[in-house]
Parts: sequence; C-alpha cells; structure tokens
Amino acid sequence: MRLRLATLFVDIAGSTRLVVHHPPETVLGVVQCFTALVTEIARAHEGRVKDFEGDGVLLYFDSARRAAEAALAIRAALDHRGCDAACEGGPAAAVRMSLTVGDVAVGAIGSPSAPALALVGPSVHLGARLLKVLPPGRIVANEDAVAALQAEAPALAGRFRLLDAAWEVPAADGVTVAVYALAEPGPDGAPPPRPPRRLEDEGAPASVRR
Repeated sequence: MRLRLATLFVDIAGSTRLVVHHPPETVLGVVQCFTALVTEIARAHEGRVKDFEGDGVLLYFDSARRAAEAALAIRAALDHRGCDAACEGGPAAAVRMSLTVGDVAVGAIGSPSAPALALVGPSVHLGARLLKVLPPGRIVANEDAVAALQAEAPALAGRFRLLDAAWEVPAADGVTVAVYALAEPGPDGAPPPRPPRRLEDEGAPASVRR
C-alpha cells in the first residue's frame, strides 16, 4: 500500500559519547526517558511510532503540520525538562530531528510469528541522511515537507529557510535535494524577521533531481 506520509526522525546526538562516559544503566535511563517523552508527544499529535532504532525514534504522520508541531513540542519539552531529572541526574539528551514528506510503501515484513511494519520510500531514506546536516537542537526538512506545510500551515512553513538548494544525498549516485532548516527565533524570543516566502517565488528546485 502506498501512502503520502510525513516521517519524523528524532535522534539522540552524541550517543557514542554517552555510552563511553556513563554506565550502561544510566544510558538506558536516558533512552527510556527520551523514548517515553517522544512517544507521548507523537501520540498527542496523532503520530505513530514506526521504530525505536537504537538511540532514535522514527515517527510517521498523515499530516505535515502535525509532524512539524510534534517536532517543536519534542524540542520544547527537552529544553524544559531534558531527560536528566527522570534519569536520577544522568546526562541530558540533545537531539537532532529531520522532517520529510513523500510517497511511502507501507507493508508487513518478517514472519507471521514475528511481524513488523516497513516504511519504504526515498523520503524515509532521506530523513535518516538529513540527521547529520545540522547541529543538535535543530530541525531540518525536505522541500516536499515545506511545500506540504505551505498548504496546511503557511505560518509554520514560513519559519523554514532554504539551507542548500542542491544538497547531495550520500551514496545516492549524485542525486541532490533542496534542504530547509527551521529558523531560530531571535535573542528576545521574537520570530525570525524575514516574512514567509513561497517556494515558487524562490525558484526552488524540484524535490529530487540529477
């Protein structure tokens, strides 16, 4: 079955450093706190958990707006409470997030005794690759996600700025995509000063091209 989905990767940054410098029980506590927080917020925004993958979570949504709002809520919750207090003073979790929209094949994999769900499509693969584009705490998106937000939530779409018009996807034989980043508010908490722009006004490239 093919669906148009928004996928949101939420990944703990610096997980290797956590494992090296802290006892396994402490790191497990951070991951437990992090995954519980992310899951609760995703469900509150009508999202679903596809996978807990090591130190990250893959979420999917029927709406780009709900996915973006969930990403903002996750970041706000981690900024407010972190995952240290819930882990008896353990290290706080800094995260990276990538939001992508695209056509995804959804189906069961595995055996009847141990079934699992698969999400297969370029946008899902791209989301995993985009996690390394920005430093921890930032949110990155593909062009299709921003275009979907323009239709669903123009004000939210206007908070994304073009980061790279032709970012080359690693190990994809030269395929490039337009990459956007959520603009950070000013030091006084004010929204980014530049007004929202429409993709067609920018002459933005196609989502994926050679």
